[in-house]
Amino acid sequence: MKKITILAITIMALFSIAATPIPERVNPVQNASKSADGFSFIRTHRQGKGAVVSWSFSSANASGFSVQRTNEDPNDPYSVWIDVSDIPCNSSRSYKAVDGNPYPGIINYRVVALMNDGSTLTSDISTVKIMAH
Repeated sequence: MKKITILAITIMALFSIAATPIPERVNPVQNASKSADGFSFIRTHRQGKGAVVSWSFSSANASGFSVQRTNEDPNDPYSVWIDVSDIPCNSSRSYKAVDGNPYPGIINYRVVALMNDGSTLTSDISTVKIMAH
């Protein structure tokens, strides 16, 4: 009788683990995305030894943008994001920045919009793979 009880408990534990929902994560491989925070899209692609980040922003309240990259997990709150370039805001709705010589590997990019009131808006993440130089 003890073996049946232990077996039943083990089976119930396995079903409870299997039934636990997996939290939704941002797909870093997605290269074109739409966000409700003022960014219409962010895209990345390789160019030579580097990468190009392009995005569209639809608010007139931005003073500039900071393009950032990480080679770490972009969903980890302890990932280190490095500033690649600062782009001033102009009358255009689309912008582009070039990261000329990043370290090879899978690189995640994001754009932080610096608003006139001092707040910031962060884009979705776009990923590019740079092969060894």
